[in-house]
Amino acid sequence: MKLIEKKFFSTIIFFPRSFFLLPFVILIAFFFLKCSSAPASIYNSDFPLTKENAKSRTSKLAVNIPQGWFAAEENENNLIELWLIKDDYSATLNFVPLNLDSTSVKDAAVDELNRAASLSQSFKKIKYGKSIQKFFNRENFEINGKKYSAYEYQPENKEVIRVAIFKFQNKFYELSAVPVKKIDLKELFRIQNSVLSSIE
Repeated sequence: MKLIEKKFFSTIIFFPRSFFLLPFVILIAFFFLKCSSAPASIYNSDFPLTKENAKSRTSKLAVNIPQGWFAAEENENNLIELWLIKDDYSATLNFVPLNLDSTSVKDAAVDELNRAASLSQSFKKIKYGKSIQKFFNRENFEINGKKYSAYEYQPENKEVIRVAIFKFQNKFYELSAVPVKKIDLKELFRIQNSVLSSIE
């Protein structure tokens, strides 16, 4: 009987300690899990890149050119910062500065990347009007520790275009993956992410 009483009281004494430790253990485990696993894109970023660089003329932005692609020297009205073209001219990758006014930048301070992506979508609505039915596959992800936001849309009678938004040296950019002909979109967006992975 005494042995049973001893076990009973020892359980009462030690149970609260383990009970209160459990939430801390769970919290710590969650913290390390959160820190160790950055959000990944729905598309891979493992397409082979060449060692050849494409460099902007107006900034320090530079990327590695994917295999089977080349960098265009000239672009219309110099609106495109960097312009990569597939060898068979079936797709392009266009780097364009995302010009935000001071109010937009101030509003973006809390969650600047999402705000920039939303403004980018607004610009597309203005440009294409009702021909854009919806935006889809909106995502936030990281590649090599750098943060990106992306979305897709389809203008009327055209292929799906994917836009990736990122910040480089205090300036926002859009990298648009634009199919010119019928092409494997998943592969194109994989190439787009791979080019993003080369930004330093």
